[in-house]
Amino acid sequence: MEKLINAMEELKKVPKINIKGKEYATVASRVEIFRKHFPLYSITTELIADDEQRVVMKAEIKDENNRILADGYSEEIRGEGLINTTSAIENCQTSAIGRALAAFGLIGGEYASSFEVENAISKQQTNHTSTTFSNSTSNLKDLLLQENEKLKPANLSVYLQEDMLIVQGKSFGQQKLLKELGYKWNPSKKVWYKPISGKVAWGSYI
Repeated sequence: MEKLINAMEELKKVPKINIKGKEYATVASRVEIFRKHFPLYSITTELIADDEQRVVMKAEIKDENNRILADGYSEEIRGEGLINTTSAIENCQTSAIGRALAAFGLIGGEYASSFEVENAISKQQTNHTSTTFSNSTSNLKDLLLQENEKLKPANLSVYLQEDMLIVQGKSFGQQKLLKELGYKWNPSKKVWYKPISGKVAWGSYI
């Protein structure tokens, strides 16, 4: 119990994110504190369901004797938001771990769904994007027209997904052109993309 209290006290000091007026600690920061104070405990996850529509994940926290102390479940619908369009399994796993940690006592705020977290982050990114975008082009339509004109010789085009430009079409052999235009390749998603804000959104999850 003393270890948990110390961990909770440390959790109060970590940076929080604001979601609808409430403060939440990220799953990453809670996992870090959990590892520090409970080095012999473990966090395990199990994929319960994965079809074309949804992903269900279970996370368990066990002590050194493999006894289950807490668990948490998460369900994500594929295609709901940018993260669940590209990384539904990873997002679902993170959410399940977060709920298991909350059940264990490392809440750092309240139970927060990953969708709430994503919306909060998306809003912050959108605000930043709007500022950056207004300084470079007159509006979003102009940006899409400009990008599509540049990619037209390669028979490629782009579409907007939140604050990301996603390349569509057969890109094989066009790597040099895409890199020159600032696009990046995501090997796990097999797609070329370019954040409007200049920040890479993939690879960093709450």
